[in-house]
Amino acid sequence: MNKLKIAYLGVEGAFSYEAATTLYPNATYFNYGSFKSIFKALENKEVDYGIIPIENTSTGIINDNYDFLREYNFYIVKELSLKIKQNLLGIKGAKLEDILEIYSHIEAIKQSKEFLDNNHIKANLFNNTATSAKYIKSLNNKNIGAIASLSCAKLYDLEILKENINSNDCNETRFVSISNKLEYNDDSSTISVIFNLEHKCGTLYNILKIFNDYKLNMTRIESRPIKNKPYEYYFYIDFNGNLNNLMVKEALTKINNISLNLRILGNY
Repeated sequence: MNKLKIAYLGVEGAFSYEAATTLYPNATYFNYGSFKSIFKALENKEVDYGIIPIENTSTGIINDNYDFLREYNFYIVKELSLKIKQNLLGIKGAKLEDILEIYSHIEAIKQSKEFLDNNHIKANLFNNTATSAKYIKSLNNKNIGAIASLSCAKLYDLEILKENINSNDCNETRFVSISNKLEYNDDSSTISVIFNLEHKCGTLYNILKIFNDYKLNMTRIESRPIKNKPYEYYFYIDFNGNLNNLMVKEALTKINNISLNLRILGNY
């Protein structure tokens, strides 16, 4: 039997790599340099699944990935909440007081902003935490560090200068697995949908009333602007339920009748 092909962002040691190996043990893993390239790889059937982060408890949603989910018409088939501990790494022999600037992904930088500000460390954007660790190893400069996972210190033979520098101790990132196909079973308990509405009074209220009437527990609602339509939005909603449930089917039918476009993003 052929191993599943899994796409993730960055290189070995990245949090996305940890999510990929946790969700799909014993698969074959392919690393990509951007979120869009993961979506493209899945579109071109180079891989079976793509692993992407969609929100963090400290910094909120990953806007680009919400937009890509709508643009590429893929489905969410699995999810994983991963505890994230950001760490300051440097080359061997470096000390915390040596570090003048760091490289890392924008999310890691935002999660560690308080620490960076307090220590007067300049932040430089990089495409991934693990690739930033690999990069500073190649620079071999005591004044330059990276924010990355502890596993990156071992992988790239770096010094751990300060552990757990993220401002929020409850720092978690929600990763999802995306697929070309809708996959669910009787144990699937979360449904994600996207829709847009007529731009007039009461339309969103009417949608939310359906969730209340059918006693469906809504766990998340997000909005993203519609391109070229100022102040109009797509709405993303997660709620508890299973697509085989009759009440869920009835509720989705009513939502579909009110919305301009309703699409099921997944049941997982």
